[in-house]
Amino acid sequence: MVAAGLAGGGLLVLAMIAVSVRGWLTLPADARVPIRHGLRGYGNYLSKAAGLATWPAAGIIIYGLYIGEAAEDLATHDRGAGVLLLFLPAALVVLITVQIGAIRAAGKASGLR
Repeated sequence: MVAAGLAGGGLLVLAMIAVSVRGWLTLPADARVPIRHGLRGYGNYLSKAAGLATWPAAGIIIYGLYIGEAAEDLATHDRGAGVLLLFLPAALVVLITVQIGAIRAAGKASGLR
């Protein structure tokens, strides 16, 4: 169960990187990528490079935190790691969904369809 959660999380982080690469290839050089702050919506616009790097970086940080927690739980033979790692894919799916929305918003603001 732990391995499946970590593998799924790793694939989602790779998908986030692929989404940013696609954004890099499709957005114009002067595009501004929104970064979401809480539930209120997009509150900060970053340059194309910084914005596209921020989304996968957030995914990598979340993934790293879960790896650390899983390693600790496995080292102490705690069965809580499996339950915790079920939330990893869910958190990353939410993050990648918001990332796609941000790149679409950047494209619309730049005049792309």
